[in-house]
Amino acid sequence: MDRLLTERRLQRVETSDESVAALLESAGRHLDLARSGGAVDPEGAFALAYDAARKAATAVLARQGLRPTSRGGHLVVVDAMRAQFPDVAGLSSLDRLRRRRNQAEYPDPRSYDPVVGPEVEDALLVAATCLASATRLVAERELGVF
Repeated sequence: MDRLLTERRLQRVETSDESVAALLESAGRHLDLARSGGAVDPEGAFALAYDAARKAATAVLARQGLRPTSRGGHLVVVDAMRAQFPDVAGLSSLDRLRRRRNQAEYPDPRSYDPVVGPEVEDALLVAATCLASATRLVAERELGVF
């Protein structure tokens, strides 16, 4: 984590219950919307499920007084979760969702591979698990400020 701060991929911020709650609530709304749209727009539902998982993980960082920078982007959220919570359900699958979402958002023109229903179902499960794990972690005051 110190390396991520030194590299300015993460920055220290004041933590607040309001910002943590807002991130978790936003993650929940994204997850609800993803659940309702998978049949109509699998790629959109997948992206929303990923965003739900990422925001839930970002809430954990916010509880610790940390925030991703533009230099760190989405990848630093993955790296921070991997460093701190490698075996926590949902959080450990965040990178897999990130990679697939990037593949769908920025496809190789020679081998377009659209997101399909089973992938959406998996992403929804991962995102729901990530949200549940993040909610539990932020409720544990033992996390403290980094």
